[in-house]
Amino acid sequence: MKNIKNLLLAIIGLTLFAGCGDDDEFYNSKYLSLPNLIAIEHQNSFAVGDVLWVNTNFSRYQPEPNQTTPLDLFRTTGGASFSFVYGLEKKTGTDTWTQLDIQNIIEDEGDAVVNYFVIAESIYDPASQNYKFRAGIPLTQAGEYRLVFGFTEVSQLELSSNNSTSEDTFLTIQTTANNVSGGYYNFTVQ
Repeated sequence: MKNIKNLLLAIIGLTLFAGCGDDDEFYNSKYLSLPNLIAIEHQNSFAVGDVLWVNTNFSRYQPEPNQTTPLDLFRTTGGASFSFVYGLEKKTGTDTWTQLDIQNIIEDEGDAVVNYFVIAESIYDPASQNYKFRAGIPLTQAGEYRLVFGFTEVSQLELSSNNSTSEDTFLTIQTTANNVSGGYYNFTVQ
């Protein structure tokens, strides 16, 4: 009887110990790092009346570290779209940046929710098997500007899956964008 109690305690202890891993495992969250998934359609100079375009266009099949076959983002997330956040600031003093209320955006692909900042949603296109987003901010005044990426922490360029069910894997992809330094894309409108 004593051996059975010890065996039972050992099994319970091992079960508890094995369950004390990463808290995100309980919620089926995974993280991946893939460069260059966000693009800013860069120009050498901007003028009043130009449009600053931000886009994504990436395959559902992405390389995964230490794996021989690509990761299928669509299957992994249950067909979820991917979102990221950016805002616009204008230089108003020597070292002072003021967040602008983005009221107007031109949507070309994907979806965007606009209210001071843009929540960009890259939507899966079955024909190309890519996730796509493209939207532009009309530039209406001259000055020094910068795009700010990230919602809770500047310089955190992340694409997060928008899962429809809790059974699907929630995937956060840390990424980069062209011409972005420290989470900012600086540009001048003349």
